[in-house]
Amino acid sequence: MTEGRPQEEIARVEISPEEWHTLRARAVVARLGAEHPEALDAVRELARVLASTPGRGEEAVSFYQQVARGQWTVLGSRHEETLRTSAELADVLHLTGQLQLAESAWRDTFRGRSETLGRDHPDTLRSAAGLATVLEDLRRAPEAEPLQRDVLARRTRLLGPDHPDVLTAANSHASSLLKCGRHKESERALRGLVPRLERRYGPDHERTAAARANLGAVLVRLNRHTEAEGHLRAVIRSFEATVGPRHESTFTARNNLAAVLHAMGREEDAVPVLRDVLAGRAALQGEDHPNTVSTRDNLANVLIDVGQHAEAAALLDRCVRDYRRIYGPGHPRERAAEEKLAWLRDDTR
Repeated sequence: MTEGRPQEEIARVEISPEEWHTLRARAVVARLGAEHPEALDAVRELARVLASTPGRGEEAVSFYQQVARGQWTVLGSRHEETLRTSAELADVLHLTGQLQLAESAWRDTFRGRSETLGRDHPDTLRSAAGLATVLEDLRRAPEAEPLQRDVLARRTRLLGPDHPDVLTAANSHASSLLKCGRHKESERALRGLVPRLERRYGPDHERTAAARANLGAVLVRLNRHTEAEGHLRAVIRSFEATVGPRHESTFTARNNLAAVLHAMGREEDAVPVLRDVLAGRAALQGEDHPNTVSTRDNLANVLIDVGQHAEAAALLDRCVRDYRRIYGPGHPRERAAEEKLAWLRDDTR
């Protein structure tokens, strides 16, 4: 290469995966055009990398939407690749807290896969489960529960009672029953499920801990607080050992522990737990994510009971705006926060 001249070392420049995929996508689009199938694949691969990169979810959504529009034009709305992009877009919309858009994307995907693949196809069942999870996060669990029940029944029939996908579906359905307020049914389902998971995965596996966490949440709702506290502390230890202390599953279990402490009249113990969960969720998912907003509301409720009304009012004022943005005006969570905020303001006059 140097044609007799002294050899020169070529410097290696390290670039991140997202930078590499950005350069590749731009090159393919420039060479083939934005709607060429190879260009759409390259941009979708970039979107996938961004979706898995902390803080880049909004960019991933934008690229997925670009790919979806191109595939609708080039391939059609019911093509396998179009539906795959729609599902991945729905996932990222959900991850970034854009719940109403996520619901729309999952409905389109579920409808399309039902028509082209049939209701029993694994991709169709994943779409149904994705839609159900978004509906639960939108506080519309009664709409979600029949979907979760249908997914569980179909997977059991197709795969047998002890397949990993069936065990996951069973936990999701039990969680849906909990969110519907059907606490006794949820407890019965989880009491039967946890031993099956322990036999297959062990007591501290993430899947086992997730079901045990749901059982702890059920015990909270059934006012069996002493039992719930011990149960949740064990779950938290399992999650911290398997997925780490700053994982969403760990935050959910610690949030439920704070609810137990609050219900037991131990508000002073609950406050630092919720402060840590709020900070952790804000760092992990963003200040405006629905999980962060819900924790902020929970902290405000506990602060009211310990007499820190000014801070509670500031938190609730933000919650009201966030609930209106997330769920639309007039949602029960927005109204409840408004009522507590009005009471606090009247009380401090």
